[in-house]
Amino acid sequence: MNASMRRLLSIGVTVVTVAGAATLVAQNRTDVADGSLAGLTSELRQLRVAVETLTRSQAQTQALGVYLSVQQGRVTPVAARLETVQKELDAATLKSQEIEEQLENFTTELSRVTEPARLAAMEDAVRTFKNEQRRVGIELQQLRNRQSQLSGALQLEESRWNDLITRLEQAMR
Repeated sequence: MNASMRRLLSIGVTVVTVAGAATLVAQNRTDVADGSLAGLTSELRQLRVAVETLTRSQAQTQALGVYLSVQQGRVTPVAARLETVQKELDAATLKSQEIEEQLENFTTELSRVTEPARLAAMEDAVRTFKNEQRRVGIELQQLRNRQSQLSGALQLEESRWNDLITRLEQAMR
């Protein structure tokens, strides 16, 4: 958990603690103006209950902060892997387009060639590029599958992250 997140969490816990204690004491306060021992004892009990309640709330808030930190540790690498796959996919797409252009050029040139030796060399080149085109096509499909899987995983992890943030916000109210 980074320093700013800890500081924010600490401030939130403090605000919740102070506000909760003040609210509980104000709601349950009995009149102890006469100095009676029973009134003082009652107010001390109410204060103890308020402190116990706030302690539980603080523990829950701290636990949620830890969960948020762990969840961030899950989101970050999935997002990085997705970005890497996207770059690989872009590069493979570009390569596929280049191969397609080369094939078109060779096919056009092939229709103009009449020399048997050059014709055989051109046909060989066309076969080589078609094989490369198939290989790149398979690579593209695999990259698209990985991209889809990682996108789903990232959505799931981000959903969990958002749920934890919502729970933390509710705990701070």
